[in-house]
Amino acid sequence: MAVITETKPKISAAEMERRRDAVRYAASHNRIEGQSLDAESAAVFDAFVRGEIDKSEIRPRLNALHRHP
Repeated sequence: MAVITETKPKISAAEMERRRDAVRYAASHNRIEGQSLDAESAAVFDAFVRGEIDKSEIRPRLNALHRHP
Protein backbone atom coordinates (compact mmCIF):
# COMPACT_ATOMS: atom_id res chain seq x y z
CA MET A 1 0.00 0.00 0.00
CA ALA A 2 1.44 3.36 -1.04
CA VAL A 3 1.61 6.14 1.50
CA ILE A 4 0.66 9.53 0.17
CA THR A 5 2.25 12.47 1.90
CA GLU A 6 1.62 16.11 1.20
CA THR A 7 4.60 18.38 0.98
CA LYS A 8 4.23 21.88 2.28
CA PRO A 9 5.44 24.59 -0.09
CA LYS A 10 8.78 26.09 0.93
CA ILE A 11 7.53 29.58 0.11
CA SER A 12 4.27 31.41 0.71
CA ALA A 13 1.53 31.60 -1.88
CA ALA A 14 2.21 35.34 -2.19
CA GLU A 15 5.92 34.72 -2.86
CA MET A 16 5.04 32.03 -5.38
CA GLU A 17 2.77 34.47 -7.22
CA ARG A 18 5.47 37.16 -7.14
CA ARG A 19 7.95 34.71 -8.67
CA ARG A 20 5.41 33.57 -11.27
CA ASP A 21 4.80 37.20 -12.29
CA ALA A 22 8.55 37.84 -12.57
CA VAL A 23 9.07 34.78 -14.76
CA ARG A 24 6.11 35.73 -16.99
CA TYR A 25 7.46 39.27 -17.36
CA ALA A 26 10.93 38.02 -18.28
CA ALA A 27 9.53 35.48 -20.76
CA SER A 28 7.34 38.08 -22.47
CA HIS A 29 10.24 40.51 -22.65
CA ASN A 30 12.41 37.80 -24.23
CA ARG A 31 9.68 37.03 -26.78
CA ILE A 32 9.73 40.70 -27.81
CA GLU A 33 13.46 40.26 -28.40
CA GLY A 34 12.79 37.16 -30.52
CA GLN A 35 13.89 34.58 -27.96
CA SER A 36 11.82 31.59 -26.93
CA LEU A 37 11.93 29.37 -23.85
CA ASP A 38 12.64 25.68 -24.37
CA ALA A 39 11.04 23.00 -22.19
CA GLU A 40 14.18 22.29 -20.14
CA SER A 41 14.67 25.96 -19.29
CA ALA A 42 10.98 26.33 -18.48
CA ALA A 43 11.36 23.48 -15.97
CA VAL A 44 14.14 25.42 -14.20
CA PHE A 45 11.93 28.49 -13.94
CA ASP A 46 9.02 26.34 -12.74
CA ALA A 47 11.24 24.98 -9.95
CA PHE A 48 12.05 28.57 -8.97
CA VAL A 49 8.36 29.53 -8.93
CA ARG A 50 7.56 26.53 -6.69
CA GLY A 51 10.36 27.48 -4.28
CA GLU A 52 12.43 24.38 -4.96
CA ILE A 53 15.43 26.51 -5.94
CA ASP A 54 16.35 30.10 -5.24
CA LYS A 55 17.35 32.84 -7.65
CA SER A 56 21.07 32.11 -7.32
CA GLU A 57 20.55 28.59 -8.70
CA ILE A 58 18.80 29.60 -11.92
CA ARG A 59 21.80 30.67 -14.01
CA PRO A 60 24.04 27.69 -13.11
CA ARG A 61 21.24 25.29 -14.02
CA LEU A 62 20.54 27.05 -17.30
CA ASN A 63 24.26 27.13 -18.10
CA ALA A 64 24.51 23.40 -17.40
CA LEU A 65 21.58 22.74 -19.73
CA HIS A 66 23.06 24.80 -22.53
CA ARG A 67 26.72 24.05 -21.83
CA HIS A 68 27.78 27.62 -21.13
CA PRO A 69 30.83 28.06 -18.87
